[in-house]
Amino acid sequence: MKAKKHSIIVALAVFIFLGFVLIGKIALSPEARAEQQGVITLRLAQSKAGNHPVSKGIDKFAELIKEKSNGELAVETFHDSLLGSDREVIESAQRGSLEMASSSTPNMTSFTNYFTSWDLPYIFENKEEVYKAVDGKPGEIIREEMEHSGFKVIFFPDYGFRQVVNNVRPIILPEDLEGLKIRTTNSKIEQADFKQFGASPTPVAWSEVFTALQQGTVEGEGNSYSLLWDSKHQEVLKYATEVNYNYSSDIVVMNKEIFNGLSKQHQNIIMEAGKEATAWQRELANAREAEAKQQFLDFGIEIYEPSPQEMKVWKQSVKTVWDQFVKEGAADPEYVDTILKTLGKTKEDIFK
Repeated sequence: MKAKKHSIIVALAVFIFLGFVLIGKIALSPEARAEQQGVITLRLAQSKAGNHPVSKGIDKFAELIKEKSNGELAVETFHDSLLGSDREVIESAQRGSLEMASSSTPNMTSFTNYFTSWDLPYIFENKEEVYKAVDGKPGEIIREEMEHSGFKVIFFPDYGFRQVVNNVRPIILPEDLEGLKIRTTNSKIEQADFKQFGASPTPVAWSEVFTALQQGTVEGEGNSYSLLWDSKHQEVLKYATEVNYNYSSDIVVMNKEIFNGLSKQHQNIIMEAGKEATAWQRELANAREAEAKQQFLDFGIEIYEPSPQEMKVWKQSVKTVWDQFVKEGAADPEYVDTILKTLGKTKEDIFK
């Protein structure tokens, strides 16, 4: 009996020891792990499905890192919320328990209100405007601001414009949404958009949207063709209206302290890879969105494309959202002006 008890104690001691060793390995800095493994491994986590253009852009980034560093750097990617939601992985990157993370920009508003401006309806009316802003002064301001929160911004994967989709009836004008329960994100601006459209905005967690549409908890939503198709939402939808009411971007960040701890050569490789991945991913995202739209049509989803006059009605219906949110503490007025000046237009140009 004593021998058996002794064996159990020894086994427990070994188990505890191995546990501490494993925890120690996980907590090691990239440089410390490199001494053990001969390579600096950086973990990058995010929530989207592995086949989404954002995810593929991140995988391309990892591929470029390995190629440019001759294997000295490696980026290990985790998709499908494997290490947590957008919010959870971003907070892990901020703490340094995770080297890198990616999130949709609406989930980043707790770090800077500048992202709130990106949510304003029709502030970006096409991809050319999006890229001009992200690659210009508005993007530079975001990069500088995020450093105050402990992040190094690596690149902005292209997510896409949101369309209005539902399973009840065709939508031509905003008034046709009257009374429909439309799923929204937690974005106060998106909720205000649908309230002005005449719908009943209903925030629902993304993981629950398919079931909510299936059960009638909501009757529609706003999202990009590619994400809807890749998530099989075409199975619970019937109609789409292409109004581009909101643009969403993702952002890939790295813990600033960990970034600064790398050699200048490795820092340059990461930033160069981010720049090249951006160009590659944008092309993929645009091609995939067009492909997904055709898949919707082939599946039997009715897609309505408003005329220029009808688009004026859609825009005019959410003009008051700007009045509500362009203020200190929300969409910073000065930053909104910076975006508009970069794009060479005014608020009046958008809503005329």
